Amino acid sequence: MNVQLTANYALRSDGTQFIVSQRKIVDPTKAPGYKAVEGAPAPKLRERWDDVGYYPLTSGGLTALLDSARMRTVAASDASSLAEIGAILRQTTQELANAINAGLTLDFTVKLGA
Repeated sequence: MNVQLTANYALRSDGTQFIVSQRKIVDPTKAPGYKAVEGAPAPKLRERWDDVGYYPLTSGGLTALLDSARMRTVAASDASSLAEIGAILRQTTQELANAINAGLTLDFTVKLGA
């Protein structure tokens, strides 16, 4: 299993637990000890996925990991007001609902609260 939850979070399982991974952009020029080579182009940014959470293979574990992805998105933001936090939570919740609904049959969908 390898499921994209949002642009920055993915879900996979090793058969014993759910594992949440977070996308990180790595700038090699910011690494300790990096020395630019004269005349050489700067190295390109690269994408890396780091495991950030482990959850039990239960419905409670699935609920907790989805909530964790929402909260981590808020924590990583530069929100400076409760209104901005609310907007980020709504956007992330919608992304997660879209990801869930994309794989469901027409008989079942996730309804967002009002």
